[in-house]
Amino acid sequence: MGNGRAIAVPGEAAGRLACGGIGCTTGCSPRASCGTPPGGEVATCHPARASQALAALRAHPSIAVLGAVLAVVSSGEGLASTHLPTAGGWRAFGPLFSDVSLTLDPGQGTEAAGPLWAEGESDGVRSWRLAPLVSREQDPVADRDEWDVLFPLSTYDRFGSEWQVQVLQMLRWSGGATVDGDVKRRQTLFPLYFRQRSQSGTNDYLAVIPFYGSVRNRLFRDEVKFVLPPLWVESRKRGAVTKNILFPVFHVRSGGGVQGWQAWPLVGSETKEPTVRTNSLDEAEVVPGHALKFAAWPFLLSERSGIGGANPTTNLFAFPWHLRTRSPQMDHTWWMGFSHRTNRAAGYEEWAYPWPFLGHARGPGRHANRVFPFWGKATNATQQSDFVLWPLYTHRRLQSGTLDRERFRVLFMGFSSTREEDTTTGRALRRRALWPLFTWREQPDGRSRLQVLAPVEPAMPGNKSIERLYSPLWSVWRSESDPARRKATRSLLWNVWRWERAGDETRASAVFGLVQTRRDAGGRSWRVLGWPMGRGGVKPSAIAVGPGRADVVHSTGH
Repeated sequence: MGNGRAIAVPGEAAGRLACGGIGCTTGCSPRASCGTPPGGEVATCHPARASQALAALRAHPSIAVLGAVLAVVSSGEGLASTHLPTAGGWRAFGPLFSDVSLTLDPGQGTEAAGPLWAEGESDGVRSWRLAPLVSREQDPVADRDEWDVLFPLSTYDRFGSEWQVQVLQMLRWSGGATVDGDVKRRQTLFPLYFRQRSQSGTNDYLAVIPFYGSVRNRLFRDEVKFVLPPLWVESRKRGAVTKNILFPVFHVRSGGGVQGWQAWPLVGSETKEPTVRTNSLDEAEVVPGHALKFAAWPFLLSERSGIGGANPTTNLFAFPWHLRTRSPQMDHTWWMGFSHRTNRAAGYEEWAYPWPFLGHARGPGRHANRVFPFWGKATNATQQSDFVLWPLYTHRRLQSGTLDRERFRVLFMGFSSTREEDTTTGRALRRRALWPLFTWREQPDGRSRLQVLAPVEPAMPGNKSIERLYSPLWSVWRSESDPARRKATRSLLWNVWRWERAGDETRASAVFGLVQTRRDAGGRSWRVLGWPMGRGGVKPSAIAVGPGRADVVHSTGH
């Protein structure tokens, strides 16, 4: 085509601008038009006309910018054209809008308005968020639905027929089927109002504190009744009934083998005889009894526990001066911080002088030395713990069965490194966090994720509500990888710069998608301001106009 050069401009709008907009009409091939050719046919411009178009664009660069902007803000197909093909398409406009495939799970995702909006679907699980206000996750297969509104201010959770709504952990509604086939609905304004209605009518209750009412299977009791509490309160647990006057000062307790009374904190006494019950395996088992007395609580207490069991134990407390424990398995004496323990069941002796500053333990069941807070180390058959300048450095390890769990910490949450390994497979879950700079985790299958910054995640690792609603707001850098599927992504400042790898193909987008590149076995291609810049260093020399796309026709210059 001689020395004349034409311009490669993306999309229908740029085709009209470079051809019809500058007068390349009579010079065009008869099979082309200056609009959108039917069927995406190629419009080849006369070299002289193309040179005029190039000169005009150089004289008026605003026209070129306008053409690029028109291409970028159009349908977006130009950014997913044949120059940057991907499975499912790839539209990347930085923080404004990014529509990409997920990395750690199969599926598609969309992010828009920086960290504020996102939606996606993976293996049938659909989720979306408007951070930091609301998020939702649905799993139709498991029949599960979760909502978070300004978590933990309000949440909604449903699993099958069971559901729950809470506001500030004080106002709560819940309902669903129970194991006995009944259907219940509850309303709670803790600690003032409790109400339950059941389909059978046998599990109904109403309680309005501080006036009158009753509740069932709440407040760690089988049933609680009251009138003008704390004036009169009656509770039942495992057959024992406790009647309180001026709760918790005066009470009497009876039933289920228990007899007792108290005038707290002055004096009190309670006994329980050993009883027999049937366990979940339909076997009879002994429930040990106990005997308790106190005076001037908590200073003087005497207790016998495990009566009728395999390890009856006697405890005597004279707080804070003296403590004594005697049982077939262990003896322990504590006097003003100095203590001696003989644990016959575990097989060791331990001394503290005084606790917790100096101590050591010896025996096959435990070996320990402690000079708190400077240094300490303790080991037994399954566990190891040590510290240096506590809490500057602490280390714990648990080896039990097929589990090998190890954790290092510096200044509690300052730095934390955790490894949980399955010794039969050698695969491990790993987590590391440096508050508030980053958090990193790697799943046993090799999938990993790095996030910078992380002011909350080290204290609440694995909290899905935090990760959905708040983590995106401060995640200035994200890096995700799935070696099994050969996928990886990196994102800076909510996709101002984004890099992806899928198999042998890599793609990158920067500055709101105005600069994009793709590299595969065929070489590297670029788009700047939506304009194709060629592949492998070959410059475009003609315009190919198609419906919503631009293909570059390369020439040798002859």
